[in-house]
Amino acid sequence: MLEKATEAVTSWLKDMGLSLSPKKTRVTHTLHPYEGNVGFNFLGFTVRQFPVGKTNTGKDTQGKPLGFKTIIRPSEEAIKRHMAETKKRARKLRSAPQEKLIKDLNPITRGWATYYRTVVSAKVYSECDNILYHQLTRWAQWRHPNKGMKWIMRKYWRQIGDQKWVFAASETMTIRKHSMTHILCPYAKVRGNASPYDGNLLYWSQRLKNHPMLRGKLAKLLQRQQGKCRWCELTFREGDLIEIDHLDGNHNNDAPSNQVALHRHCHDERHAKPREDWMHAAGINHK
Repeated sequence: MLEKATEAVTSWLKDMGLSLSPKKTRVTHTLHPYEGNVGFNFLGFTVRQFPVGKTNTGKDTQGKPLGFKTIIRPSEEAIKRHMAETKKRARKLRSAPQEKLIKDLNPITRGWATYYRTVVSAKVYSECDNILYHQLTRWAQWRHPNKGMKWIMRKYWRQIGDQKWVFAASETMTIRKHSMTHILCPYAKVRGNASPYDGNLLYWSQRLKNHPMLRGKLAKLLQRQQGKCRWCELTFREGDLIEIDHLDGNHNNDAPSNQVALHRHCHDERHAKPREDWMHAAGINHK
């Protein structure tokens, strides 16, 4: 079975000019130990399956219980790299003001947490926040080796609203915690026999409105436009860059009738032409 799957994948990749790397490809099992390993890492994620009871079990494409559940988390290597980066930045800025340290660390924390917000990351975020707290403590202690912890805590940590012991230079200049990033699970499961390369554009365009990265008004626009770009009338596909265009040019006018979803390149092309010409051709009243 595994050999046949390897042959099928190899043949499929060959048509796109790609191939499996013998050095990087290994056989593993996501549920049971195999050669001392369970699961696999991919693009900073760890994919594993865990046995669960019938109330929590995952289901196959026919709705039958599987007896296990697939859990995707940030990999241990990704966590170590991230925390090593924040540690390195804090050491580099030992002599810098607290404001500078916060400004440098916040984009790192926000970007990393945003990347992993579509998987099971809540516990990992909490662990990272704990490590970051100790890194900031060491940063403060290095600056004031002759002061006690109570004095250091009063100087660099304060109460912001209902939150106590926040590393902050002011009420608006605070350290961003990983746990401030909202987890976007659960996500819509892909149909068992579906593939982005199967030519079923309608299915993949309809999935976009349930994509964890496309919440709110964009999802509503995709549903209203039946998954099609309002400019080229082609169906959106997974991975397309989609932007919202305001018909009257007023970005403060968020009325549904004033917004359409376009491909990014279509958005650029549309703005290269007079607005009245395009709206007239599309049958939209611009008065």
